[in-house]
Amino acid sequence: MRRILSILALLALVGLASFLAAAPALADAAAPVSVEASPGTIAIDTLYNGTDLTVTGTVPAGSQVVVRLVGDPTTFPMKEKGKVFGLLWMNLDKVAFKDAPRVFLVAASPEVPAADVSRLGVPGLADRITVTAKDGDTAPLVAEFLRYQTAEKLYKENAGQVTLGADAGAARPFTAVLHMPSRLSPGAYAVEVLAIRDGAVLGQGDASVTAAFIGAPAFLADMAFGHGTLYGVLASIIAIVGGLVIGQIFSGSKGGAH
Repeated sequence: MRRILSILALLALVGLASFLAAAPALADAAAPVSVEASPGTIAIDTLYNGTDLTVTGTVPAGSQVVVRLVGDPTTFPMKEKGKVFGLLWMNLDKVAFKDAPRVFLVAASPEVPAADVSRLGVPGLADRITVTAKDGDTAPLVAEFLRYQTAEKLYKENAGQVTLGADAGAARPFTAVLHMPSRLSPGAYAVEVLAIRDGAVLGQGDASVTAAFIGAPAFLADMAFGHGTLYGVLASIIAIVGGLVIGQIFSGSKGGAH
């Protein structure tokens, strides 16, 4: 009986030691990721040419940070170009890229390995985008699509700076500044903050921001989508008047030259 009690006591001690050894790791993994984004609403007016989005919060102590701004997934219909008879470049087949975010911006703290930035950044989108095309090998099409969106500055890595503070207990504060593109579309955007350690994602926090037209762009958008006929008539009148004014200017300059 005494031997059995000794064995049970030993097992209990071993179990307690294992729990205490794992407790710090469990506490780190369970530490929440808090996120706040400012401004909450991005105003797109006539003079809008991009702006900065500030993201602050905390991650588990000892973590690195990857911040992503992700637009709503949408479908991009495009046309594949190719040579006809090996001579002329022409539009060939229709291609649709599905579940591709409208905007995808990434910023990482300096010590995040390049491989992790690539996996969680723009190249990693290749795993979530699906393609509808006649060609069975869609990987080159996705790669070309990512290059195109990057050239348009709608997809971008190194889209800002991430600054980490010192560990404060189980948490570590951070501040990130993302540079928003000038071609930002109105709508909802998700701000994702990933806490990274040794290549693993320890946790994720999310916030949301909204982009909206104000002023003249809002008026024109309302006219175009809410009063299409009137918008078309006004656009035609403006085009005609503009053409007449330009014609008068150039005709006057020719007369003055003689």
